[in-house]
Amino acid sequence: MTTDEDALVFECALDAPPEKVWRALSIPEYLERWLKPTAENIDLAVVTSEENKSLTYRWRDSGQGAIVGAEDSLVTFEITPMSDGGTWFRLTHAPMALPVAANGNTPMLMAA
Repeated sequence: MTTDEDALVFECALDAPPEKVWRALSIPEYLERWLKPTAENIDLAVVTSEENKSLTYRWRDSGQGAIVGAEDSLVTFEITPMSDGGTWFRLTHAPMALPVAANGNTPMLMAA
């Protein structure tokens, strides 16, 4: 089970308006430049998107040396306008929670 303690969180102020930060996160060519040099080893898929506010990608390492069967993670970018025209930027990178079986996923026991 994944908890908030499993997440890596990074926050900072950026000297760019939220619209510019949004473009850097949402336009594939810009995002690829930002993630270099490892972007070719990462599979990204948009999970949720709220324009100029937040964007969540499913992140999977697909490069050489990637662990077979490694779990995906979710990377969420949150951007908030600041009074000086800049952007408060929050990145959260968390492992995806695995579904829990409704029956506890344990073998059935029979009474003797």
